[in-house]
Amino acid sequence: MSALLEQAERLKLARVLGCEVDELGPLGDCSAQALRASRHAASNALFGRHRSLFSKLAGATRLLPTKLSAQFTQKFIGPTLAGRVASEMEPKQALALSERLPTPFLAQVCLSLDPGRSEAIIQAMPTALVIDVARELRANDEHIVMAQFADALTDEVVAAVMDSIDDPGDLLKIGFYIESKPRLETIISAMDDARLARTLVAADQQGLWPEALAMVDGTSESLRARMANLIAAQPDAVVRGVLDAADREGLWPLLADAVTQMDSPSRERLAALLDQPEWVTQLQAALEAQGADPAMIQALGS
Repeated sequence: MSALLEQAERLKLARVLGCEVDELGPLGDCSAQALRASRHAASNALFGRHRSLFSKLAGATRLLPTKLSAQFTQKFIGPTLAGRVASEMEPKQALALSERLPTPFLAQVCLSLDPGRSEAIIQAMPTALVIDVARELRANDEHIVMAQFADALTDEVVAAVMDSIDDPGDLLKIGFYIESKPRLETIISAMDDARLARTLVAADQQGLWPEALAMVDGTSESLRARMANLIAAQPDAVVRGVLDAADREGLWPLLADAVTQMDSPSRERLAALLDQPEWVTQLQAALEAQGADPAMIQALGS
């Protein structure tokens, strides 16, 4: 889990700094928390240093007719700088301009757009346009960028975007990178069990068990219990898949937390599929480390 989070933070920091991940040097060896703090500090510093330029460019686009402004933005400003300039625009101006820009360009703009500074603009965008841009980002495997916009969009728009995504594996990738656990919980809670079950099957088929288990880590007990019971309710091959992934990827602490949240029938079903001695040993050790009920730990090995 930590390795995935650290890699995501390296990528986000590199984008803010305008470099490649392997050019971060010693900074790239920091923890996810330190990388995130560095990213926020760098973003604030860069924005503050060049804010007068961003404001002037925003003013220049405002003086031009919208069609010419769109051409000027594409040819001379470019998507990276446009993402910075957008934070200095009025929502009405940004909306008019966005309707003249091609979807691939808007998707590139999102890579450098700061959702925190541009929340009013993001929320001014019509749902259809947001979905089109989200599809472009998904096609480019920009799941991290999509996750960054989760807090800025309304529940209704987020639901519409999620409904537009066909591959349940993409939902796992996006959900894993959402930093706000309350926001993630709101999104997951809006999904029915059938849809969540499809994401678990996708986790098994696409090798995404680390994302699936880590995604709900730190959320409420009720949500973790719901996901844990759904895991146990999947076909035998899928349940064995998560056990195998826990052994292969070192996910036993996350799986142990899921086991403690399961109801008795779900826990019994999981226990029935613990047919590898090393699985039993590893899971019992993880449960013991978490201070689980000794009777429950013993039952898993019987």
